[in-house]
Amino acid sequence: METTLEPDRRALDVLDTARQVSGGRLGTEHLLAAAADAGGGAARALTAAGAPAPALHAALRDRHVEWTADDGGLADAERRISAAAAHALGAAMDHARDEHAPRFTAEHVLRAVLADPGNRAAELLARCGVAPAAVLAHLDAPAARGGLHPLLRPTRDAVLAHRAGRQPRWKRMLTRPAAAGAALAAVRRETDAQAERLGRRSPGTEHVLLAVLALHEVARHQRQSPGGDPDSGPADGSAGGSADGEDSALAARLGLDHARAHAALADGGLPLPADPRSVEAYLAGARDTDALLRTLLREDTRARRLAETLGADLTGPEGLLEQ
Repeated sequence: METTLEPDRRALDVLDTARQVSGGRLGTEHLLAAAADAGGGAARALTAAGAPAPALHAALRDRHVEWTADDGGLADAERRISAAAAHALGAAMDHARDEHAPRFTAEHVLRAVLADPGNRAAELLARCGVAPAAVLAHLDAPAARGGLHPLLRPTRDAVLAHRAGRQPRWKRMLTRPAAAGAALAAVRRETDAQAERLGRRSPGTEHVLLAVLALHEVARHQRQSPGGDPDSGPADGSAGGSADGEDSALAARLGLDHARAHAALADGGLPLPADPRSVEAYLAGARDTDALLRTLLREDTRARRLAETLGADLTGPEGLLEQ
């Protein structure tokens, strides 16, 4: 039996607002209107499609229009939630699981309520003259424009949370560890997180490779989106990747990407050997992230087998692993 995922902060706001405006019977129309209030990608998609929060709430309050859509009876008499709304929340969790996200988001809720063209959420959108497909197109637009992949959002959030919890700059000037040490510490934290998301209790070198790729791609995204993308984090230069040394020149040159590597491991059909050494031994012997990556890919590790499966040329004309 699958465990119930918890909502993130914005999804929790959606649920709280939906309960407040529902008047005792929470339906998909309330989840839709609350998603427009929550901010973030869900609210931006609705606004861009022509259904901002004020318009949705005005249509929701219009007592002169009778509902023709039916969300079904109450799925839970105690919680007073319609069958369609309960199904949508379950579908939102399924979307999050498919992305291996630790929590479901407002965007997952919005995508789920828009999946059923016959529910009250679709009818509420129609009252605003907007089709569900238009909202979905805007919801998917950030990824189409090169936005941060959903799989990388937990990595980005962890990086930003770690930076937010650091000592003031003047204290770090006195006690700051070397940049390489900070980078390897970030890789170690992310390695554990990658293994956990794939259901592994102890990480292997394949999870180290995933961690390096994830940190590199987050750092690259934040450099390319200084303040212009709400997913990019602070625009003060601290989110560019260099402060913690999370970026990797070698990762950029190998032609590997986190999403394909994650998919290959999540599929479960990739045969991997035992690692010659422990993850801790590789990390302890590395002077920086690129040196760690070279060592992992020179030896017959699980990381190397994964990279080869993805078509990486580990020698190539430039002799990437020999530099």
